[in-house]
Amino acid sequence: SLDSAWQRFIRLAIAERVIRPEQRFGLHDLKRRGITDTAGTRHDKLEASGHRSAAMMDVYDLSVPLVPWPGYRAEAV
Repeated sequence: SLDSAWQRFIRLAIAERVIRPEQRFGLHDLKRRGITDTAGTRHDKLEASGHRSAAMMDVYDLSVPLVPWPGYRAEAV
């Protein structure tokens, strides 16, 4: 299965010191990262990911909202 192959791949990456054991990640982590890193609005991400509900986006989109701070000037950033 895909999951078994993925686990073999990760074990090999750890054995060959490509990643450390604490850096282990799963297939859903790749999906989560892809959705989080997708540029655009939440609606854009919802469409790109194929999810149908905001609840699923809450699971996969780990973006941190950018909030202007006091004295923020867009041209200075």
